Amino acid sequence: MPGALERCVGDVRTFAADHWGRTPLHRRTDEPFDDVLSVDDIDALLTSAARRPEVRLVRDGTTLDPRAYTSMTRLGGRSVDDLVDPTKVADRMAEGATVVLQSVHRTWPAVSRFAAELEQQVSHPVQVNVYVTPPGAAGLAPHSDEHDVIVCQLHGHKAWTVDGLGELTLSPGNTMYLPTGTRHSATAQDQASVHLTIGLLRITYRDVVQRLLARSSGVLDQPLPLGWAADSPTTGFEDALATALEHAGKALDVADVSEVADRERRRRRPRPEHGGRIASTIRAADIDGSTIVRLRPGTAPTVEDGADGALRLQLSDRRLRLPAVARAALEVLCAGSLVRVDELPSIDAESRLVLARRLVREGMLLVAPA
Repeated sequence: MPGALERCVGDVRTFAADHWGRTPLHRRTDEPFDDVLSVDDIDALLTSAARRPEVRLVRDGTTLDPRAYTSMTRLGGRSVDDLVDPTKVADRMAEGATVVLQSVHRTWPAVSRFAAELEQQVSHPVQVNVYVTPPGAAGLAPHSDEHDVIVCQLHGHKAWTVDGLGELTLSPGNTMYLPTGTRHSATAQDQASVHLTIGLLRITYRDVVQRLLARSSGVLDQPLPLGWAADSPTTGFEDALATALEHAGKALDVADVSEVADRERRRRRPRPEHGGRIASTIRAADIDGSTIVRLRPGTAPTVEDGADGALRLQLSDRRLRLPAVARAALEVLCAGSLVRVDELPSIDAESRLVLARRLVREGMLLVAPA
């Protein structure tokens, strides 16, 4: 199967050269996205104790009062008044309301995996919402977004008006790319429409330069002179500003491009996949030599030598100190293959168990199902 980005935009090289960050794209294909999200999945999401703000309803550009689609219940011994009520949601849809499931990349495993793959391929943060619109309805007013958007039509047909593309209709399997600021509007046709809206939170060169300047201390962190806005040469504002701009220019001139690029790459660590982590944690105490473990998807650990002779294992959210003798075992585990605990090299049997159990609890490893 093609990768996530290719499924969304077709030929990736052509997309990068002709469209990315510049012009919209309408891709006509009938390849379904049912493996990412289906109509039945949406029903499961709405009936699995979803709460605001995971779900919101809109109609003709107006957000509905939450009381129109939520109910009060008791959870954990306390009353909550924002539990999504599927019956009320269905009633509001019958009245023309669009259901918006927000940040589905955090709540549905298949969408999470798709978003993680897409994020790895584009190197920009990804977020995913789902829009369920009843026949003939328009959920949002004409608008533009402050991030790039990929639309994937899952079910039904939706008519769009898009700056740069004009009027078009998305059918199941069709996709569309809209650069930041592209004005658009949409209306469902003769049946309910379901589509994914994938937000690409673009990282710009401006962001990189701002981070670089933020690392430059000194004059740039000093406050402007007192009374700087006064139309008077006595404040010394223009001279001070010239000094600050000269300092910024020097900071950019002496920057090592390779070092800056490496630092930016380290910022874009893969999105960790959380599925299976709790089950593995529960099973950690039962790990023995025959247990199979693997690197958790989205994890990119690195091993470094510490000043005290121990190893530093850098995970996405923490750093662990481990004995130097564990280096060979860590290198095997970091490679990502399935590994039997009793086959970890260069450490004794008891140390293998201690290492495997700890790295499962720390979230680096998952226990493979028996």
